[in-house]
Amino acid sequence: MLSGFAIAVLAVVLYGQDYVVPALGLAIAIAGHAASYRGRGRRRTKSGQFLVAGLVFACFAYFLADSVGALFGGNLPQANFAILLVAVTSFDLKTRRNCYSSLWISLAILYLAAVYAWDYPFGVLAALWALCLGGFWASSHLRRMGTRLAAPPRALLASVAGALGLGVLGFILIPQPAVDPGGPLVVSLPSYAQFRGELENPALPLVQIAGDPSGANSSVDLHYRGRLGDAPVMYVRTGAPAYWRGLVFDVYRNGVWQPSQPVGPAVWPPYVPARLLGPGPEHNQGTFVQVFRIVRPIPGLINAAYPIQSLYAPVSSLKRDAFGTFRTPEPWRAGQTYSVVSYIPDLSAAGLAQDPPAFGAPEDNGFYLDASPLSGAARALARQATAGHHASQYDTVMALTTYLQHNYQYSQQLGHVPAGRDPVDWFLFDVKIGYCEQFATAETLMLRSLGIPARLATGYSTGDYDPVLDQSIVRERDAHAWVEVWFPNDGWVPVDPSPGFAALPITQFPNHWAGAGLARLIPHLALGAGPALLGSLGALSVVVPAVAISLLITLVYAWLRRRRNVPRRVKPPPGETELLRLYERLQRRAGRRRAPPETPLEYWRWAEHPNLLREVTDAVNQGAYGGRWPDPERVRELEHRKS
Repeated sequence: MLSGFAIAVLAVVLYGQDYVVPALGLAIAIAGHAASYRGRGRRRTKSGQFLVAGLVFACFAYFLADSVGALFGGNLPQANFAILLVAVTSFDLKTRRNCYSSLWISLAILYLAAVYAWDYPFGVLAALWALCLGGFWASSHLRRMGTRLAAPPRALLASVAGALGLGVLGFILIPQPAVDPGGPLVVSLPSYAQFRGELENPALPLVQIAGDPSGANSSVDLHYRGRLGDAPVMYVRTGAPAYWRGLVFDVYRNGVWQPSQPVGPAVWPPYVPARLLGPGPEHNQGTFVQVFRIVRPIPGLINAAYPIQSLYAPVSSLKRDAFGTFRTPEPWRAGQTYSVVSYIPDLSAAGLAQDPPAFGAPEDNGFYLDASPLSGAARALARQATAGHHASQYDTVMALTTYLQHNYQYSQQLGHVPAGRDPVDWFLFDVKIGYCEQFATAETLMLRSLGIPARLATGYSTGDYDPVLDQSIVRERDAHAWVEVWFPNDGWVPVDPSPGFAALPITQFPNHWAGAGLARLIPHLALGAGPALLGSLGALSVVVPAVAISLLITLVYAWLRRRRNVPRRVKPPPGETELLRLYERLQRRAGRRRAPPETPLEYWRWAEHPNLLREVTDAVNQGAYGGRWPDPERVRELEHRKS
């Protein structure tokens, strides 16, 4: 039992990157188990029970303080609460029920660690915990029965070897998904780099630092660009890959994007329910949950799929800007988590094509149609790129998006914009090579020149999404910028003109059906991919399927043996059931039941109804030892005499 708890704590340490409370909890649990073992023969005391109850309430107070106000850092408050709960209750383990309760709580701890487990070897820890559970169950029951654990060595060895062989064979033959990014391998955006004459930030592209306490930024400058690496920024547990939107900008002047409105003074609670955010999109396909795990310090923004239905962040309060982005009081620290529930808008090419053209600026914001910074040459290029594509607003937007994707290139090997040159004109007419901010800025202004409301959105693209584990690993290079276009019937719709990305990045649930999933994986397969991936994961790659196959074989074998050995139930003879029920009622009436070592005759001599009980006892002895059960009429006669 203690080993199972230690494995769960190890999972929190490895995958949750939380160290202080797990180490303290494990040390307390070891001392508690030792104390419970030494005092297993003594009765519980009221003072001890009050002490344990007080410690449990103290753990609950810690959980509330850390989960609501992040008083202790807000790092895995649920897991830490469960760890402390097991630790303090380990001093009062008197029965097997207490031990099982402790085991189930350790299973909950393992589950919380699984939320942040981003690789398949986590299955090894789960298998070890299952072995601890099986060992505890077997030892407790076998000890009570006075026997010992034993198994045929040859059969056990054959089962393990066969399961490992089948696991290796299945891993090699089953197609494996290739984890490829959803866009270019490197996005030319700011990074965690030393200051070299540029202001760089890993959360947003080309930003100038403002005085926001959350560490978020208030401008995007196209004259500069940063450099991003492959280091993870955050992990996202989600059932649907999406663009994780951060800040939105609507004012463009002299190569710099800024928001038209500052962050309002209104303060929002750390848990924002759906009723505070109002109704979602009129046409949506439901909602989905995202759990974000921060792995390095980043500005305090709620990056998430939009529109948001509800959210929870372990901070004291939140603020919201005019574009719906929530900000935290301080930057995110490594190890913190937050959860968001988002709508999935019902967006499709056919549906968007039915939207009427937008007349006027939405939300009474004239900046959404402000194309004054765009040169005459760029305006002419916008008309040229969309010529003959005016059947609908969607047709015009996709025509411009396709034109930029097909006629311009992405590259990170690009110097600064020359002094005195407009960044958009320099990108469109001089180098014709750019990165996502330049693509998104050019399309936003060109759409505005055509009378279509648009704005710039920044954040992160999907990241490396694994449909098996339902998770995305978002890296520095996934920082991204795209366009949001206003459609009267569907609101703000994301559009991405950068080469290598989907022009219409719609959030969708991946198809998990076996046939469709297999068809999706076939193009990514290469000859020898199985052995190559097997070598990359090492021996751990076969442990999980081997354990699963071993467990399945063992359960099937045990079921067959039990079915073969258990005798078939024979229908009891008439009168047996009725007589035994009468015997039970007489015992209840006597006020004491027959003890296991007590014979029926010894019990009869003690009882208060010697005459009737003597007849019933004789009938029970004749039926149990002689097979001569009375007929139902005789039992009903005895029943009548009892009343």
